[in-house]
Amino acid sequence: MGSIPDQIYLLDRDEAETKRLNNQHRFLVDLSNLIHPSIPRDITSVADLGTGTGIWLEDVADLLPNKSVYLHGFDISSAQYPRGHEILRPGQTPIPLSVHDALHPFPAEHCGRYDLVHIRLLTAGLKQGDYARVLANARALLKPNGWIQWEEVDHTAFCTDAVPEPSAITRLRESVIEAMLKLGLWPFAPKRVYEEISANGFTDVVREIYTTEGREHMRPIAQKWVAGVMRALVPPSMVVTGQAEDADQARVIVEGLVREFEAHCESATALVNFGVTVGRRVD
Repeated sequence: MGSIPDQIYLLDRDEAETKRLNNQHRFLVDLSNLIHPSIPRDITSVADLGTGTGIWLEDVADLLPNKSVYLHGFDISSAQYPRGHEILRPGQTPIPLSVHDALHPFPAEHCGRYDLVHIRLLTAGLKQGDYARVLANARALLKPNGWIQWEEVDHTAFCTDAVPEPSAITRLRESVIEAMLKLGLWPFAPKRVYEEISANGFTDVVREIYTTEGREHMRPIAQKWVAGVMRALVPPSMVVTGQAEDADQARVIVEGLVREFEAHCESATALVNFGVTVGRRVD
């Protein structure tokens, strides 16, 4: 493999990925919360970094009691944005979506503007040293005493509640971890996020790990979500690590492994550990 580019992203940005992102949103909200309970609801302005399709902002607009709250989404790519780069809402102000790389400072008109900055699932595009840069840029968006909520999945925890673990699951998980480390990414994201927020100008810091363990009602959706993640993440990972010659070959290999995983989940629950860290800006 040649040199590693500055900007790395292991997932696609096509129509299938848009559908997966929206389904993923519903699963993760069911697993945790849309907005963490420690964050006040009387907020008037919200920014969403890595907004993807903007679906989190749509749900926040419905949740918050202040229907005139200002919402704005940012992403490094507009590939998943609706036409016109805004979310239209009948009878309400559209939600604007901007293209911006969170590794770089935001335009001055956004600095100090928001009561809440939300970040979710940037692991597939952040190198180890990038977390502090993203956090500093996100912090600059906040008003004094504004809140941050940063959510990441622990990629090292993809397994089931049954032992021994089938070799197919081990291979799927380890392919992603190996590729991320080779690319300079960081598969242990929830802990890193907590450490960065705790050390860089925030108070009232809370970290929670939401898991599917013991939640039998979530077995079908957890299986479907993990299978979708593996179908999206593992093929490019296998190419990166040399386990497949190209994406087509990788997809064939991964499909067989995922089918083994799905068969195993007929009697086991796919485990997902979703880390949420919140904190309030102090100056």
